[in-house]
Parts: sequence; C-alpha cells; structure tokens
Amino acid sequence: MNISEVTRRDILDYLLLREDPFFGRLDLISFLKRIWDLSSIPSTDSRYTTAEGDIWQHMINNNDWEYEYLLITYLDLLKCDDDIFISFLQQSIHPLVLKSKAILEESVKEFNGKLAFDGYRFEIDTYLSDRPVYIAKRINAYELAEINNAYEVVLSFAGEDRNYVEKVADFLKSHDVKLFYDKFEEVTLWGKDLTEHLDKVYRGNARYCIMFISKHYADKVWTNLERRSAFAKAIEEKDEYILPVRFDMTEIPGLRPTIGYIEISSISPSKLGELILKKLGRIQ
Repeated sequence: MNISEVTRRDILDYLLLREDPFFGRLDLISFLKRIWDLSSIPSTDSRYTTAEGDIWQHMINNNDWEYEYLLITYLDLLKCDDDIFISFLQQSIHPLVLKSKAILEESVKEFNGKLAFDGYRFEIDTYLSDRPVYIAKRINAYELAEINNAYEVVLSFAGEDRNYVEKVADFLKSHDVKLFYDKFEEVTLWGKDLTEHLDKVYRGNARYCIMFISKHYADKVWTNLERRSAFAKAIEEKDEYILPVRFDMTEIPGLRPTIGYIEISSISPSKLGELILKKLGRIQ
C-alpha cells in the first residue's frame, strides 16, 4: 500500500465535506457499483445476502449509517488496495458523476496536492462530450524527488540581466529560501535534457515564479520555454504564481497587462529580496 492512511483520511475528509457529495448526481448505490461488485461482497446483515442489500437498508431505507462509517469501516477505504482507492477517487470526479466544473477543478487540485508525496497524480486522459476524464498516474522516482524537494521560488530571467538577478538570488539564499537559480544548480543541470528539466522546474511545485521582464527576456529561446511552462502552471492552478518584475515595459505574450508588477528601477536587489520574503510570509 503506497498511499498512506494519513493521505487517505485527508482526502476522504475533503470529499465528505465537499459541496457536491462524493457520488455526485448519481444515486449512492449506482455510484458504488462503478467501483465494487456489490453482489459478490457478503452481507453483514442476516436479512440480506450481499453488500448491496446492506447498503440499501442502512443508507437509504433506515438511513442509520453515516457516510464516514460506510466509506471507512464498511468499505475499508483507509486500508484497501491502492487500485480500489484510486478507482473511488477517479469515479468521484468522472463527468457522469460530477457536474460542476469549479468543483471538478478544486477536487483535482486537492487530490494532487495530497497524493503527490505518495507517488500519484491525476491527469487528463481523454474527453467525454468536451468534459475532461481524469486518471491517476504513478509519479516516477525522479519526479517524486523533485516534489519532495520543491522550490519556494524559481527565477526566470535573460542572461543580460544577470548582474541584478544574481544579487537577488544571493540575498534569498542567505535567508535560506529554497530557490532555483541556474548558477546554484550547475551540478544538477549537468547532463540533463534541459528542455524537459526546465519544464518540470517552472511547471513544478514552486510557490512563485519571479519573472524578470526586459527587452532581452522577450527574445531569448530559453526564457520563452520557461515562460510557457510558468504560464501553463498558472492557468492549470488558477493561483497567484507568476510575480512580474520589470526592467522596462516590454510586452510579454500571455502576460495580462492587469497583473501587478514591481518596477526594478526604483528598488535595490536587497529590497526586492525583502519583498519576496514578505510574499513568502517569512517577514511582516
């Protein structure tokens, strides 16, 4: 069993409190049949022969079981095989079950945030009438190591602007901020496929991407790659992720002009470092 009881309990707590019930727009028994063959599970009630009879009697007819009892005690979701637990989660976000797009996105984010450390991630597999169908995939050992050692901040900049950026990086490092700055990662980057690795860095679990915008930044191949990966994460998660810092007012494709930014001409590298510490909640 790779998915810990702690992770399972956290996810089940979320589902039991979710605005839409875990069985969504289906009736409870129809939902459960998508995961278990209820007719092959013996009854614990002498009046019935199968689990389907048990569940109907206690969840629908008498309504004397709580959902928590059903999922944790009766169906044993805290200790069952990973495959069963994952199947349960997949069905709880299937288009036939869950109608709300907002709750779907919230649920996937919640699942992935909790499952990452146990080696799983939900990704879109296909579409059903333009609705995404998610399946859980195993995270390989390399990706898992990346997650467990997530950066707080990743820096994206053009080489021409390195003099300023390096001072910011040194300031953050001196304050024990875990950050991605290429000069600090020379050994890690050595021999890597940089296209693949940088996509993982800028689309990974960092809290913020500090984007140092300039006329040089707009033209570079590598900054374009970093920018696309950062924008992809920002779109997927719909969270505040990209923090623009401007050397000038160069327009960057995909960056909305309404996004707040810091103008570098008016502040020193150490002052910018302090603002980043405040954003991270390190200082008031």
